[in-house]
Amino acid sequence: MEDMLSKIVEMDEKARKLTEEADREKATSEQDIAKARDAVYNKYIENARKRIEKNEVTERMAADDRLKKSKQKQKEALDRLEKTFSDNCDKWVDEIVSQVTGS
Repeated sequence: MEDMLSKIVEMDEKARKLTEEADREKATSEQDIAKARDAVYNKYIENARKRIEKNEVTERMAADDRLKKSKQKQKEALDRLEKTFSDNCDKWVDEIVSQVTGS
């Protein structure tokens, strides 16, 4: 009987040791997983920032190009208006005066 009790105690001690070891391995695994997750996340963020920097330069250049084209179109439109005014100014003044005076 005493032999059985000592075997039960011995088996209990072994089971506790195995449980403790399993708990340590579980904790270690959880830490490793957390580190791996953080590494993946940090790498993803780093890559995203690099893409943003690259796209920012490209988008800024495209926006500058669109702005230049828009300014050029505005200048061309203003030039056309000024030419039309210059070509027709006297005629328009004469017509306005004629309509106002009824001549």
